[in-house]
Amino acid sequence: MKLKKTLAILAILTVSLTACADHQHLVEYSALPAQAQTFIKKFFNVADIAYIERERDDLQTEYSVHLKNATEIDFDHQGNLESVDCQRSVVPNGIIPQVIVDYIQLHYPELFAVKYTIDYRHIEIELNTGIELEFDLEGNFIRLDH
Repeated sequence: MKLKKTLAILAILTVSLTACADHQHLVEYSALPAQAQTFIKKFFNVADIAYIERERDDLQTEYSVHLKNATEIDFDHQGNLESVDCQRSVVPNGIIPQVIVDYIQLHYPELFAVKYTIDYRHIEIELNTGIELEFDLEGNFIRLDH
């Protein structure tokens, strides 16, 4: 009897978790929104794309472009940039607003940005040492995380 209850609970949990799971699919470059395609062409080489994932949950769709050098670029459903994670490489020139680049060069002249994240409220920069800097959308420094 206990075994049947345990199995029933496990079955319910499995179905619940599966129903809530994100739906990820590999897609072609042409499936990216036009704005995302333009961004990729401007800052990266399309030939360096390893694969592209489209992730859908109940509320929205996002795209993750994975390059052969392990860089990951994330876009929202409209093709707006959400993040560029270059792992240990420098984020390409022109992606990070110049005011933030100037701040990094002034305060951390030996370091460089490896990750750039932007949302509707702020911008986060991760430096190659793991230091994280937070800025408002105007490029004003807010805080530092280690």
